[in-house]
Amino acid sequence: MIIEINYLTMMLIAAVLSALGGVLWAMGRSLLQQYGNMLRDQLAAHRADSHARQTDITDRLDKIEHTLADHATRLGRVDADLARVPTDEDLEKIYARINTTANDLAEVKGSLRGIDQTLRTLMSRITERGLQ
Repeated sequence: MIIEINYLTMMLIAAVLSALGGVLWAMGRSLLQQYGNMLRDQLAAHRADSHARQTDITDRLDKIEHTLADHATRLGRVDADLARVPTDEDLEKIYARINTTANDLAEVKGSLRGIDQTLRTLMSRITERGLQ
């Protein structure tokens, strides 16, 4: 069996194979473009999600920093108030002064009673002499 190859058959086979290769190349290119578009869309979605999360985290950190600044201000006011609170030594001094004042008032009270008694005695004597 002899196969005769003529140039027209070769050209026809080459054209069919070339067309088939072109179709395969076009389909492959189309599939790769679709895959590239899908990856681009996924990357854009990931970047948008990442940016949204980063913005959310930044907002949370700003709120935390603001809250910490408020707490620092409050603690400063508490420290200032605590500096004015009397200490145990101050209370001891106050109690000592109160005791001293109480003792002095007791002496004054006793002296006033003595003066009162003296004045009553004088008044009674003056009244007795005045009536005689």
